Amino acid sequence: MKLLILGSKEYPLGTGDDELKSGGIEIYTQNLVKHLEKKVGIIIITRKFKGSKAHEKKGNAEIYRVPWIRGFYLRNPSFNFFAFLKALKLDYDLILAQGPVASFFASIISLIKRKKFIARPAGIAYLQPQYNKAAKNLIFFLEKIAYKKASIIVFLSEAEKEQFKKKLGFLPKKHVIIPTGVDIADFDEEEVKKVKQEFGIESEVVITFVGRLIAVKGVDVLIKALKEVKNNFKAIIVGDGIEREKLENLVKAGNLESKIIFAGWRSDVARILAASDIFVLPSYAEGLPIALLEAFAAGKACVVSNIALPVEHEKNALVFEAGNAKALAEAIERLIKNADLRKKLGENARKEAVEKYSWKKAVEKYEKILRELVNA
Repeated sequence: MKLLILGSKEYPLGTGDDELKSGGIEIYTQNLVKHLEKKVGIIIITRKFKGSKAHEKKGNAEIYRVPWIRGFYLRNPSFNFFAFLKALKLDYDLILAQGPVASFFASIISLIKRKKFIARPAGIAYLQPQYNKAAKNLIFFLEKIAYKKASIIVFLSEAEKEQFKKKLGFLPKKHVIIPTGVDIADFDEEEVKKVKQEFGIESEVVITFVGRLIAVKGVDVLIKALKEVKNNFKAIIVGDGIEREKLENLVKAGNLESKIIFAGWRSDVARILAASDIFVLPSYAEGLPIALLEAFAAGKACVVSNIALPVEHEKNALVFEAGNAKALAEAIERLIKNADLRKKLGENARKEAVEKYSWKKAVEKYEKILRELVNA
């Protein structure tokens, strides 16, 4: 059996030269392939970057790289269009498409080549604030068409499924919930000490954000909130993106340069989380962010916006209204002052990560639906 994966703009991670950095879909794809390729053959169509090969094999995965056009509004549709053309020439049994544009093209491929396809929404794209009104309307149209045509929809959580139904106005009859996996990593005190030394952290409470620096992530809300926090803290912003300069200027305007560190894109997120005390997810929209699960796995107290994520207020996270900097500041201050609450939330979060978010379980569910679709 061969599975074609569409929608991942970079594979493997760290090989791209796009100023707009890769995000959750790319991380998810890398982890999924790592575990699923032991069970089935995989074909990935991704973008070609300078110095990368147009075609290569890595393990049981075959990678094809296609052209694309740079620019915020062109990179995704151009890549997916060229991926569509390449996909028409290849041989495979099933398609996994991630995001609305890839899923739209997958619906056309499905008709032409008579192949069933699985769609993974990865959040509701038309809600994301970085798009203008025209783009949001187009994305909403693509989401409605593509997801209605899918053979089956994969949601990462019950909360994502409910948000999909609420925001798109329908729920596909054929859908399944497959929580993403997360690797549980442990770092000793010596490693934590090294991370703190790297960032010049002494006795401060460490607050960490991980993600792309784009509008939907709400990092501006975090910075505004931190301006109101009076207690002793250092904040590490891990990630890069088109909003970075704007966010750095916001930090300067608030005289927060000594408090907030822009770490850029990092491959050692687990190490940084191990040295953190509080993880903040201030997004306006998400599917099930891997960064949150990594924070859970690291046993960190989390502060999360109320965007239908699988968290419980006061049990494994503190939840605040998305976009409300004052409420976020209050939640952060509460955790800075209360080490016992940080410990309680962190322990409950880690327990949930261990019990619910296993790549082994995720791959077993994928393998089951792949075989069911092929044999149907």
